[in-house]
Amino acid sequence: MFVYVAMSLLCGLMDLQTEVRVVLKATGFICLVLVGVPANLSVLLLFCHLRFTRGCLPPNDFILTNLAAVNLLVLFCRGIPQTLVALGLKHFMNDWGCKVVIFSYRMSRAMSICVTALLGCYQSVSVSPATPRWTILKRWLTDHLPHAITIFWILNVFICHAAILYPQTPPINGSIPEYTLNLEFCIVVFPGFEVYMVHGVMYTVRDVAFVGVMVLAAGYMLLVLYRHRQQMKGVRGASQASVGAFQAVLLLVCTYVALFGLENVLWGYTLSVSRVIPAIIDARVFFASCYSALSPVFIIATNRRLKSFQCFSCAKNAAGKFSAHGESNISHVTK
Repeated sequence: MFVYVAMSLLCGLMDLQTEVRVVLKATGFICLVLVGVPANLSVLLLFCHLRFTRGCLPPNDFILTNLAAVNLLVLFCRGIPQTLVALGLKHFMNDWGCKVVIFSYRMSRAMSICVTALLGCYQSVSVSPATPRWTILKRWLTDHLPHAITIFWILNVFICHAAILYPQTPPINGSIPEYTLNLEFCIVVFPGFEVYMVHGVMYTVRDVAFVGVMVLAAGYMLLVLYRHRQQMKGVRGASQASVGAFQAVLLLVCTYVALFGLENVLWGYTLSVSRVIPAIIDARVFFASCYSALSPVFIIATNRRLKSFQCFSCAKNAAGKFSAHGESNISHVTK
């Protein structure tokens, strides 16, 4: 009798934990989609409008446009499927659908890392001293930004090729083999421990390398901006611009490092076990997707043109204010 009661209580507790996890998962991913998709679309629409009206985009805006595009792809390929799963919809993709969605997510997430690092590098070069060598590097980097993004795409296709080979639909009976990433709507079944570890290490090394480059570039840029602020004390306007740029870049860098740091800690844990509990996978995927939803919000909050772009129907007014208000806080550091 006592055993029966204990087993009943244990089953009830497990069901309650499952329900809480599902509710939190659904709420979290719905919030990401509702915030991230309109914000990234706003950034894309404004910069596309400026591209067609002005004929070209400044390098900084070109990078931000690419960042918004890959962030939007992250939310479509991971935020929406995870939301559908949390709401109870399963087995809505076939094997090829899983391959396309997971590969697209892997590529867009990787490009989000690379483009953010490129943004930090470009801004650090832009605020460097006006010496002949730095001037040459500024011109060279500005001319080769499209080439750099193309190289990043090629590099990540090589690193993310497992996302084409191993994804498949989950089995109907719910039996998940070892060394499998279970996303619930799809699973990624690695053929063995060695392949599982190799691909996990490749992802981690890439992330750490680009995060390191971004932190170094941002640190140098903040040092230059600090010195500039010290020199411009007493000059109204210039000091405020430096403070604004300092705060904008610091916010992006801290958010990026914190979220992707948490995600990679959880990713390292998944590599240490053969079977990962669903809550760990949910948390890792959530943190990996957070930056794609939050970064456009930060861009809008620090960009005067985007602040004036309150809705899709007022794009004309936003473009008109561009000439009066100039660059965003982030763009100030690129002049």
